Amino acid sequence: MMKSFSLQFKLNLTITLLLIGLLLTWAVSVVKNAREDVLAEVESTTNLVIHLLDAEIAHYMTDFGWLNRGEKGEINIFRLDELTNIRHLKVDFFDPTGHLRESNRSTREKHAGEDPPTWFVKLLDISSVLNEPKRKNIILNGRLIGELVITPDPSFELREIWEDTSGLLAIVGLFGLSVLLFVYWTVRATFKPVKQIIQGLNQIEHGEYQSRLPSFEQIELSEISDKFNRMASTLEQSIRNNHRLTQQIIHLQEEERKKLARDLHDEIGQYLTAVHIDASAMVAAKKLTVARESAKAIAQITRQMMFTIQDLLARLRPRVLDELGLSLALAELIHHWHDRNRNIMVVNEISNHLSQPDESVAVTVYRILQECLTNISKHAAASRVTIAVTDADGGLYMRVEDDGRGFDAALPSRGYGLAGMQERVEGLMGTMNISSAPGQGTRIEIRFHNTAQFKEERLRGTAP
Repeated sequence: MMKSFSLQFKLNLTITLLLIGLLLTWAVSVVKNAREDVLAEVESTTNLVIHLLDAEIAHYMTDFGWLNRGEKGEINIFRLDELTNIRHLKVDFFDPTGHLRESNRSTREKHAGEDPPTWFVKLLDISSVLNEPKRKNIILNGRLIGELVITPDPSFELREIWEDTSGLLAIVGLFGLSVLLFVYWTVRATFKPVKQIIQGLNQIEHGEYQSRLPSFEQIELSEISDKFNRMASTLEQSIRNNHRLTQQIIHLQEEERKKLARDLHDEIGQYLTAVHIDASAMVAAKKLTVARESAKAIAQITRQMMFTIQDLLARLRPRVLDELGLSLALAELIHHWHDRNRNIMVVNEISNHLSQPDESVAVTVYRILQECLTNISKHAAASRVTIAVTDADGGLYMRVEDDGRGFDAALPSRGYGLAGMQERVEGLMGTMNISSAPGQGTRIEIRFHNTAQFKEERLRGTAP
């Protein structure tokens, strides 16, 4: 259920429950201490009054003249009306017939202040004290002259405790409310940037890659802002590069189609025209020797057409991959390239026992090596090239390294070559790493992970 609530709400709720828990703990402690104080106060006052009355009784045991006077109601035997300042006890003296003779609360004046609420009195649980008045029979010279009844009366103490507690409760409540408001404001101010982050993510989701976050005051959120802005910049640059690459690919496709169309028109078209002329000559020939010459010409032209078509097909698809396999196809590519670049020493470290990868991976490796060799011959001015292709961890590893002039790998590539190679490798779930610096040569490493698994995914249609 809590999963549907925001983190801001959870923090506010947690802090509120914590404050309520602390307030309840404090309240329990206050009630416990108040109950102990009331009981101790009533007990000590009761003992004091009993000692005072015992002293008074001892005094009257030496003088019996007051007894007759007291029977006529002329005097108060214990002078309880002088004990009105003893607030925690009610002391009454009853004669043997049960009539009230004296009391320290002869007139029950209304207590000053506000009486505590009933729930507070019940919470203190001092009913056991109120229900246990102490009684003492007064017997002088073997004669019962009355009974003293001492009844606990904690109303004054309860009133003072309630006044103190209610005042302190108001202060604590005001403090707790202030803390809650402060926490709510602080949490709200802290999480305010989260809305900006979410808004920025929504903009990225809808293709607004130029979206950026401001720098926040909080260190953690400031780091998130920096990472977000870098991510957005990288993503924007990647999208821009993808658009540029797409345009270049379309341009290259159109150029390749124009070249194929031109080759078909210039070469195949001419051959077909020559075949048509010789065939027409054969039809019109009246001598067998003339027809035979035209047939020989047609045979020669068709052979030339076959060679031309094979060259065109080789440009469209390296047939050697199907005929020789990846290892020999790469070796043949390196051999033909070296024939044209005798001034560059080639170190061939291609394994002779490569496992046959997926067709797309094999074509990609072949085309990338072709592109690398072309770049080396055009731009690197290298004297040594090392080419390694091996099986590694169920996948394929390829390294092309030269000692040429190199370049700054940190600068964005403006050509299609390296960027296109990167796109082809990543499209087959591979990784490509380029290490280069001006004057220090270039090292290109490509790794295709688990080509067997990629084959299965291609069959299931889940691979790119």
